[in-house]
Amino acid sequence: MNRISAECGVRSAEYKIHDTLRCTLTSHVALRTPHSKGFTLIEVLLALAIFAGVATVLYSVFATTGSTVAQAEQVRDGTDAARTLMSRIATDVANAFYYAKTIEPTFFYGRKVEEDGGADRKIRLDSLFLTTLTNWRRPDTREMELWELGYYFKDRPDGKGRALVRREKRELSADVPPLEGGVEYEITDQIASLRFRYFNGSAWIDEWDSKNQNALPKAVEIVLVMAAGGVYATSVEIGIK
Repeated sequence: MNRISAECGVRSAEYKIHDTLRCTLTSHVALRTPHSKGFTLIEVLLALAIFAGVATVLYSVFATTGSTVAQAEQVRDGTDAARTLMSRIATDVANAFYYAKTIEPTFFYGRKVEEDGGADRKIRLDSLFLTTLTNWRRPDTREMELWELGYYFKDRPDGKGRALVRREKRELSADVPPLEGGVEYEITDQIASLRFRYFNGSAWIDEWDSKNQNALPKAVEIVLVMAAGGVYATSVEIGIK
């Protein structure tokens, strides 16, 4: 009886050992099965490489898009500025006033200005001075609709190129000679060329002086070239003779 019990105990112990080994081996194999929820180092590195590639592509797309948008906005701003300037000059020219017998000095003076643009090319940076009926009278002043305007180029204070300047003299007086006095301010430094031509009834000429012509031109041609490359042109008839 004792012998049988001893044998049964030995066999039970062997079964326990076999069960323990089987469970250990099964757990070890399970860690390496394809159905495991963990990631190997190679898988992690591969995922990081893919992520880095996608991030680089996305960054390149966003950078290109941002640059394109910035360029489009710059072109749009330049176009808006050119159109506004052309409209302002055209309105002033269309309402130009000259009459030799008025008490207030009136005139129309257009001057051709050429500068060397390199490669045997000349750049027009013309100037225009005139009296015109476009002034908006400020309250409680002696101003009239008639005032004196000038468009011309000046060197910038920082020495970086030239800027188009507009000069306004709101109160005309025989005590202050034409082309003197008034207030000037910079309009823009993004103009590559500005050309005026004047129609005398039979031909277009590059300069006009109302003192010599004793009259206003019948029409004025304006050609504006922006530094960004846009070209804007118009021809304005002068309605007041």
